Amino acid sequence: MNDTHLIWLFALGFPLFFVAIWLFVVRILSWVGWSKYLPAFAWDRPIPPDARRYGWATMVIGRFPGGVSYKNAMNVWIDARGFYLRPPVFFRLFHPPLHFGWDAVAAIEPRQTFWIKAWQLAFRRDVPMLTFGGAAGQALFDAWQRRGGGRPA
Repeated sequence: MNDTHLIWLFALGFPLFFVAIWLFVVRILSWVGWSKYLPAFAWDRPIPPDARRYGWATMVIGRFPGGVSYKNAMNVWIDARGFYLRPPVFFRLFHPPLHFGWDAVAAIEPRQTFWIKAWQLAFRRDVPMLTFGGAAGQALFDAWQRRGGGRPA
């Protein structure tokens, strides 16, 4: 093979290899974490337009630190009925939207790990906890507290 063939092989092969690895990683993330919430929390309707959006939020499925991390790769919407999760378009494959009603949340507790402030959500069902950082975590905590913080209405 001459150099021209190698350049063309690399120019075509690398993008295909990159896409294959990307699809593999997104599928593994879905299989190890996201699928734990299906079908119980699957959402097949549009996100309500009145829900407040927190884009590019950080979320961990399972224990923090550890677990499946969606660092700055999660969109969170919050409204009176609960909250909705859907990754940005780059990670959306194998990740159908999820909706968690406030009645499904058992507890939301603030956590501090070194300099990172986070909020850990435990559910009434046997599913892994979710941990949110940043503005989305604070907004989830505030909305849950406004609803009585787990106390019956």
